[in-house]
Amino acid sequence: MVGVIMLNRIVLISLLFFYNIVLAETLPVLSGVGGNFSAIANGKEIEFSHFKGKVVVLSFGYTNCADICPLTLGYYKRLYNELSAEEQQATKMLFITVDPEYDTSTHLTEFVSHFNKDFIGMTGTRAQIDTIVSLFKAEYNKLSVEAVDTDEIIRRVIQKKIPDNVSKDTAYVYSHTVSLYLIDKDGDTRALLYTGTPIAEFADKIRILINE
Repeated sequence: MVGVIMLNRIVLISLLFFYNIVLAETLPVLSGVGGNFSAIANGKEIEFSHFKGKVVVLSFGYTNCADICPLTLGYYKRLYNELSAEEQQATKMLFITVDPEYDTSTHLTEFVSHFNKDFIGMTGTRAQIDTIVSLFKAEYNKLSVEAVDTDEIIRRVIQKKIPDNVSKDTAYVYSHTVSLYLIDKDGDTRALLYTGTPIAEFADKIRILINE
């Protein structure tokens, strides 16, 4: 009788242990964060639903950003390299500009490709960008009242090609949301993470969604 009780306790403890592991690996849907949208990528207009069936990591920024954006793309590169070739095929890394007037599709593609050719830069009209920002409960603000000479912006990753008849390249400075949105194969946002998130931890969350 004692042996049966002990066995039942062991089984119960094992089940609880397994249940806790499952719970720990469950990423709930963040209701109200995200949704379908249209934007320009690689010169073509596409909808976010185009990426259905892939796990997506999405962030906001702009090419003239002097600090957090290069840091974010560098983090993207490290995170992507943490994944196997098969996991990379199942994952899309999106970078959406908050400065669509300056960040043409060509320039944005060159910017993200500097970090990895598989990364996707997305731009569009100001209305399209504002829709995306609103869907993801993000924010951005124009910090400079007047456009500044881009030669004065430090640590520019890619120099934008400007027409021969333009003597000076100017742009605005923005603040913006720095969250990294982890989105599942159905297009639902499942986690908000940051560049401070340990790479291995982030990669494990991507694997959870790949294997769902």
